[in-house]
Amino acid sequence: MSERILKYTDAVREATDQLLEKDSSVFVVGLGVSYKDGAADGTTSGLAMKYPKRVLDVPVSENAFTGMAVGAAFSGLRPIVHHGRVEFSLLAMDPILTQAAKWNYMFGGGNPVPITLRIAVGRQWGNGPQHTQSLYGLFGGTPGLKVVIPSTPRMAKGLLISAVRDNNPVIILESRWLYKVKQDVPAEMWEEPLDKAKVLKKGADITVVAYGDGLVSALEAYDLVGKSAGIELIDVVSINPVDNETIAKSVAKTGRLLCVDTAPAAFSIGSEIIAAVAKVMPLKNKPVALCTPAVPCPTSTALTESYYPTKVDIANAVLRAMKKPDIKHVLTFEELHLAPSITLS
Repeated sequence: MSERILKYTDAVREATDQLLEKDSSVFVVGLGVSYKDGAADGTTSGLAMKYPKRVLDVPVSENAFTGMAVGAAFSGLRPIVHHGRVEFSLLAMDPILTQAAKWNYMFGGGNPVPITLRIAVGRQWGNGPQHTQSLYGLFGGTPGLKVVIPSTPRMAKGLLISAVRDNNPVIILESRWLYKVKQDVPAEMWEEPLDKAKVLKKGADITVVAYGDGLVSALEAYDLVGKSAGIELIDVVSINPVDNETIAKSVAKTGRLLCVDTAPAAFSIGSEIIAAVAKVMPLKNKPVALCTPAVPCPTSTALTESYYPTKVDIANAVLRAMKKPDIKHVLTFEELHLAPSITLS
């Protein structure tokens, strides 16, 4: 079978198209989702022409259209809500965190809320403090939500299909930094589990846990030192719930743990994983957390060069844990500041 190399955004668009075609209860709502080109960063481009009554653009009214979609989900429809920046979704916290996340629990488990919220998060060149937040802990720490982070185009398609078919509210936190990343993506529809981490690389000496854009940096770090350093690389995938069983099984083998976060350490995914592992097993040395500084992301390129963990930072953190010398590798301006357009295996 020949490969089908798709960008992350095209994989999301294909999944959305297939879901709309197969299930008349699915509809899409959000700012700019109806454009012919570039709709929702290209993830819904042209779909409004194909499904004019089910791909719906809206005014700048995040609380209103998200609340409307939550009500539609209460009534048995399966809305996909798109927020192009996580900061915009903050205007809709009541329908997301108070209504969708709690409704089925409050009414005895017989009132599902099958809504999917696609929320773009994280870094983008020059976007500064107010448009680069990730806020993983806000959603991951909310009971009643399922929360996933697709790290590759293939996962983006499979997780979206699973989310829309699930009867619970699902938050998909999409790293905009990955929208140009490419991968072989099968044409058929399939479902990726919403609650399982994935072991991407096998190793015996250190467990590296990452997600989203940090996972892609970790894959690049593996290319630098992985086999020689014995890295076992895990894609977290789900942060509510966290698949601690898969992670603990790996750490029981390697005895070492490195968590890569593209958010500050406080209340982070990495700190949660380190705490869970430390409760159940001893380690050969202290667990390591690579994360961003506890300040908002700067706008200046000179300041952002040392803000996010890079492939070199990850590689050297692994080598130090193994008591090996650092590598000397100078990153280019493009590697530091421009979103990757690499093709993943």
